This record gives sequence, structure tokens and C-alpha cells, in this order.
Amino acid sequence: MEIAAVRRRPILIHCRPADGDNICWEDTLELLSEHWGPTGLGGILHCFSGDWEHAERAMSLGFLISFAGNVTYPKAQPLRDVAAKTPLDRLLVETDAPFLAPMPNRGQRNEPALVSNTAAALAELRGLSPQEMASITTKNFERLFGLTPDV
Repeated sequence: MEIAAVRRRPILIHCRPADGDNICWEDTLELLSEHWGPTGLGGILHCFSGDWEHAERAMSLGFLISFAGNVTYPKAQPLRDVAAKTPLDRLLVETDAPFLAPMPNRGQRNEPALVSNTAAALAELRGLSPQEMASITTKNFERLFGLTPDV
């Protein structure tokens, strides 16, 4: 965090607690609030697996919420509920390759080409076309990292 702050770069956080373990989220969000929030640089919660309260707290610190293939799993309704509430300007999609391949490839090695399955599931959840979801998430990424489309 110190290096990123000095270089004025956002950070990526991956918090994957064991089932039912909210201590990981509480500790992570407390550390971010204390040590990262004051920078105003924000970041990405990579492969988000928390609940709505965790997402809200992170977004209040300038973080975007990134969803991976696990959002497509049949038992992941709580995660889909968070994805449905996440403001479109705070939403990202990712692979988490080689892990968490989206349906119908669950259990297989994940790869970047499969991110389109996850994006399509998020688009359907939000009532958007896959192309609209791609445009939204690309713009969010570019905005966070201060990129222009030609970079």
C-alpha cells in the first residue's frame, strides 16, 4: 500500500475467507479504511465474495467490485444479489484464471476467453446486453487507472 500510495496507483485486494468467516472481511476493510481510504486512490476488490455490507464499505473507500466465474454458480445467489445491487459505475468482471471457471465450464481450468461467460451472466442479471456490459466494465477499468481508450 505504501508503494502504491507513493506512485498514486490504485490497489487490488483479494479477500477469500473460508465459508462463514467474516473476520477476513472485517480485518481487510478495517485496514483499508485506516491505511488506504485517506489516499483517495481506490482500487479493486478482486474476485469479490463478500456480502452487500462489505461491498458498500469498500465502495465508500473508492473501490470497484469485480466478479469472477463463481457468480454463475447455482448456489451463488447471495453473490448475484450483490452484483445486482452494485452500481454500474463500480462494476468489473474478471476471470480469476486458472480458478473459478464460469458455468458451464465449472471444475475445468479457467482462462481469459471464458470471461465472456461471466460478463454475459452479469449482463443478464442487470438486464443489459453482453456488449453493454463489456463497454461499462471497460470504461470503469479505464477510469480507475486513468487510461484512455487508445492506451
